[in-house]
Amino acid sequence: MFGGLRFLLAFLVVASHLVGNQYLAHFGFYAVRGFFVLSGFLMTAALNDVYAFDGGRFWLNRMLRLLPPYFFVCALTLAVVVALPAQAGLYFKFWRTTPNLADIVINLTVLPLQFSGSGFRMIPPFWSVAIEIDMYLLLYLVIARRMGFAWVALIAGLAYQLACAYAGMDWAGSYFTAPAALLPFAVGALLYFSVKQNALRFGAGLSLMALAAWGANMAAGGWIFPDSYVFGVGYYVDTLLFAVVVSGLIGCRMPAWFEVADRMLGEWAYPVFLVQWLVGFVVAVTFLHETWRGWALLLLAAVPITLTAAAVALINRRLVEPLRQKIRKIGLPSFAREHVPAA
Repeated sequence: MFGGLRFLLAFLVVASHLVGNQYLAHFGFYAVRGFFVLSGFLMTAALNDVYAFDGGRFWLNRMLRLLPPYFFVCALTLAVVVALPAQAGLYFKFWRTTPNLADIVINLTVLPLQFSGSGFRMIPPFWSVAIEIDMYLLLYLVIARRMGFAWVALIAGLAYQLACAYAGMDWAGSYFTAPAALLPFAVGALLYFSVKQNALRFGAGLSLMALAAWGANMAAGGWIFPDSYVFGVGYYVDTLLFAVVVSGLIGCRMPAWFEVADRMLGEWAYPVFLVQWLVGFVVAVTFLHETWRGWALLLLAAVPITLTAAAVALINRRLVEPLRQKIRKIGLPSFAREHVPAA
């Protein structure tokens, strides 16, 4: 039930990047925050209900989920940037230098991408996935094992955010760092335990209302409310409202056609995140006379981004997903194997 939601979040990130408008910048920030809440819930559910904390199966499946499409798009990006180095440098700051061996190793090993730097980055927003992997480790080791541990993580995440505010730290410390992700991931983990214990449950109607409020909060920031709200209260309201959205959609039953469409959009969401900069660059060079940002770029690139993402998802489904399905079902009783959720 989360596929369409993930697709929406992915395109909010795309809009914040390709339009290049200061007002839209925080749309991507808020969307990534939403991804973290959703990942916290889904990974806690997967660890408990699918993998039973079998670290080998969990980590192998996570790497198969994240890395093959990433490496594929990295190869495409590297080829295009090497072919058009001057235009690539004008289009994006992370493509202004010729990549050396160290740059390639950093990109392929992923985790160093979470640290700030001006080196070459094939898929710049992949820093957030590097941080997700950090959080997966914390979920696996501690947070996802008990509700009490999730509460401790929530308190620690809140304490970190308060410490950043008290120290007058630049907002980037409250967003781009691994400790900053602890709060939304802990919220997602608590959603799992709360629903599992029937301690907290919102209906689909309230979830839709929360989604509308989440969008209104995002739109009002920088338009009605000042930047101090965008990077302050609004940032945390975003997390709270999105938690209500996720809670209300858990277990929600929809018509079969809707579930098929939702699953398809969910398959496309991650590839959209991967190909956005590359396809935007190709569109800018081919159709916009090297106009590197703007609404025209977003509108012209939206369909090619979606089609390219669909192609990447199809390749992944044919080549990688069968193996992931087998790994998910290892150790499960035969009657349960047909009902294993994707994770």
